[in-house]
Amino acid sequence: MSVFSLINNKKELAQVATSNALSIPISFTHAMITGQTGCGKTTSAILPAMDERIKVGHGMLVFDYKGVEHKKVKFLAKKHGRLKDVVMINVPWGNKINIMDDASESLLMNFFQKTFGTKRDPFWGNLAANIATKSLSTMKAICDLMEQGFCTPYIENRAKDIKPSFANLCKSTQQLGDFKKFYALVKLVDDHVKSDTAFARVISKKSLVSSLNEKIWALGEFNEKSENFIQAFKEYEGVRNDEESQKARLFSNYTFMLFALQSIADDEMLNYHGNSISKLLNEGKIVVVNSQGLKDSAVELMLNSTLSNMAQRIANEEKVPVSIFIDEAQRVLNPSTDLHADVLREARVELILAFQNEDVLKSSLGSDSRYKELVGNLTNQYFFKNSVRQYASGEDKDFSKLKKFEYYHDGKIYKASPIFIDENDLLKAELSYQKELGICSSFTNVDLGDNEILVYNEQLFKRRSLLIKQDIVTKKKSEVPVLNQKLDALLKRLNVLVQEANEASDEDKELWEIL
Repeated sequence: MSVFSLINNKKELAQVATSNALSIPISFTHAMITGQTGCGKTTSAILPAMDERIKVGHGMLVFDYKGVEHKKVKFLAKKHGRLKDVVMINVPWGNKINIMDDASESLLMNFFQKTFGTKRDPFWGNLAANIATKSLSTMKAICDLMEQGFCTPYIENRAKDIKPSFANLCKSTQQLGDFKKFYALVKLVDDHVKSDTAFARVISKKSLVSSLNEKIWALGEFNEKSENFIQAFKEYEGVRNDEESQKARLFSNYTFMLFALQSIADDEMLNYHGNSISKLLNEGKIVVVNSQGLKDSAVELMLNSTLSNMAQRIANEEKVPVSIFIDEAQRVLNPSTDLHADVLREARVELILAFQNEDVLKSSLGSDSRYKELVGNLTNQYFFKNSVRQYASGEDKDFSKLKKFEYYHDGKIYKASPIFIDENDLLKAELSYQKELGICSSFTNVDLGDNEILVYNEQLFKRRSLLIKQDIVTKKKSEVPVLNQKLDALLKRLNVLVQEANEASDEDKELWEIL
């Protein structure tokens, strides 16, 4: 790392140019990187940091807003023999997750308040957020109760379709009639655990006595969540016919607001029970979230849920080191964000934040004091060229004179050596990744050449069930159909009908002329 001269008496940056690589210490003391567009912070700070951490076996989380960063991650992973560790999220060939699996009740409430627009309509927005949050929390409590063996086969059958997800939230609560059925199910399970003699028989019959000490948490959690839910919404129990229309009109406001959640609820890639980002990170995976098309509030929920869960692993004896890269940090941080910075150090999880300048992050965090509190927990700070004065080393400084790839760190000026990756090499890494996973044969029935890859486009995929086929040598692109059971069945049926039509008699031809 080559040093330039310090700030002169006029507090301007005097510079002497030599080059070396910028290396962020792997000490779990966290880092921040600021700089305006085109300053070189991605190529000379973020990519080298990723490269070092992939090399030493870290789990990693990266949010890809532009749909191009995943190829850089794959290139670096291939370089260090870790291509198999790369896991994509929110693409057809990626791992399916439950976007809310790690979310606490407070994180869910914050997410719903943003989604339902409580600033525009506080009463109805908060009402809808309350219904949604309590419903999901109760679903989770019922599932935990069943998984620990406390339910009868009858209840397990009745509750088999309420695994907590945004998809099931809409399915079970969007209409008043559905919500009343869900309420009745909660009452059924609640009555079951409170029927002392019958409940004791279940414990005895399932041989749970010896493991009650390890399982009792699920019963305690259900008792708390069900009591809150039943008390909050008891007005929907046994509604008289003359009250039904009035209740339906009031509930329709919630129904309307829940439509804001529909795009996530309809996405199978984000509603898969049993998998989460934190689980993948704990397995040492390099997780890349395709953030294109996702609302910032959804990405924020993913991040905050993951941070909260990763903080809990502090008591684990064996912990895979994890690096979490938060580029464009202003998009997912807000006044209520808890980065868990102190706890994450002990949990061997590091945060590396990047943003253009402090003003955009202050706007997201709500105040200057909140900004300084946050960056105070980020020990390693790197400032690239910026037209906006930045708070560094305890005072506001001017970094507008820095050249591309030059940065300020701990009172000195340095010039970094960037990592440039040729586009052809990025495409080769993507080709290797897709061949490694057998993606092409799994997602289209069109034969692909040795140099062809599949490219995901959200609109094409969701509206027309198409993917893009690209030759990485000629760069030629074309659209290909996605393997889809429903469409394949429809296609086969039409082919049979066409065949039958071709074999029809002349009478059918006369009928066709009439039609």
